[in-house]
Amino acid sequence: DKLGREYTLVDRPVASPTALLLKVANEPSMLRARELLVLGSLNNARREWWYATRNLEVTELLAAGQLAEQWGWHKKSIQSLIQAQYWDALQLRFPLAYEEEVRFAAKETKIDPTLLFAIARQESAFAADARSPAGAMGLMQLMPATAKQTAKKLGVVHNTWDLVKPSHNINLGSRYLDELLQEFDGNRILAAAAYNAGPNRVKRWLKDSSPEMPYDVWIETIPFRETRGYVQNVLSYTVIYGYRMGQQTS
Repeated sequence: DKLGREYTLVDRPVASPTALLLKVANEPSMLRARELLVLGSLNNARREWWYATRNLEVTELLAAGQLAEQWGWHKKSIQSLIQAQYWDALQLRFPLAYEEEVRFAAKETKIDPTLLFAIARQESAFAADARSPAGAMGLMQLMPATAKQTAKKLGVVHNTWDLVKPSHNINLGSRYLDELLQEFDGNRILAAAAYNAGPNRVKRWLKDSSPEMPYDVWIETIPFRETRGYVQNVLSYTVIYGYRMGQQTS
C-alpha cells in the first residue's frame, strides 16, 4: 500500500478428478456426515466428518474440501484446506457465502461488502450455528445483549436464537458494525478492533497512543494479542475478498 502497487495474489484452485470426488463422497462416514448435515443434526454431522477425514491423504482432503463447499458447509471446506496445508485455493478458503444477504446488508448500511465478508470469515468461518465460549452467536458472532440492543434500535423483532439464522445475524451484525464505523469516523481499522474488543477499550488504547502514530504501527501496539491478530486478518481478508469480487481493494 505504501508503495502504491497493486496486490498480486496467488490463486491456485482445487480441481480434484471426478473419480476421487466420488471415492471420498461415498465413504460410509462421509455419506453419514452428508445426511446428518441435510437433516440439521450438525453436532453429529461434525463428528462423522471428523471420523471421515482424520486419516485422509492430502489429495483426498482437497476433494473433501470441494465436497463441503458444494454442500454449503463452508467451515469444513476451509478446515479441510488448513488440514491439507494448501493455502492458495482462494475460492474454497474465502467463499462468497451468503452473498445475497451480505450484499443486501452492504446496500442498506453503505458498508463495503468486502469488509462484511472479512468480518464473517474471521468470526465464524461462515458457521451459522457458531457459538463462542463467551456466548457470541452466529455468522458475525454477536453477543446476545448487543444483538438485542441493536434490534431494538432498528425496531426488528428478535429473540436470541434468531442469531443462528444467517439473514438475521448478518442484518444485525452489519448494523452494529455500521454503528462502530460511525463512532470511529469511518475508520475500518478502529471499527474492526472495536468489534472484537469493544469500543471503550479502543478509545482507551487511542488515548494512550500518540495522535501522530501511523495506523500500521498502532495495530502492532494493540495490547490484546487476539485483537491485534483479528485486525490484521480482517484487513488481509478484505483485500482477498476484493480480489474474489473483482474489485481492487487496499
